Amino acid sequence: MATHNVTELARKARDMAWDGNFPVNPIAIAQGITLVKGQGEDEQRLSIEVIGKSLGELSGYAEFTEAPVPGFRCFYNLDEARVRQRFTQAHELAHVLLNHVSKEHTRLRDTTFNDRGDWREIDANAFAAELIMPAEYVRHQASKITDISELARFFGVSSTAIHYRLKNLGVL
Repeated sequence: MATHNVTELARKARDMAWDGNFPVNPIAIAQGITLVKGQGEDEQRLSIEVIGKSLGELSGYAEFTEAPVPGFRCFYNLDEARVRQRFTQAHELAHVLLNHVSKEHTRLRDTTFNDRGDWREIDANAFAAELIMPAEYVRHQASKITDISELARFFGVSSTAIHYRLKNLGVL
């Protein structure tokens, strides 16, 4: 189970850049965040870019790049289902905001979302779930919408994703 800090960070990211509409747009949230590293003359303002492209079997990855300007890039696979793309966008954003990717650790690739034993993947999945399926809204909507498919459409996720979210929140 992810730490409270991971879900709190997802809430803060959402609060900083979310327009309040569903489904939550991870790309807009990433674009609304600028990371500030260092102080004084060493201060750097680093943007986060989310980029879709064909990645073969890879769902996504996050990286730090120096050129043309220092910043972060989160890639997601355009060939996957839209609901999977959205989760990947949020998941890769998590790797950036959780400092799994940095100047020292320039790239993190996920070949699957299999999180067994890798705390970075567990935390990134928990962050992504909270970002695009906020707990308070999931509980509220689940009290009004009992059809899993309809609930999944509301949040812009797969039926499997909303099922796991409901289960992890103790709603199911």
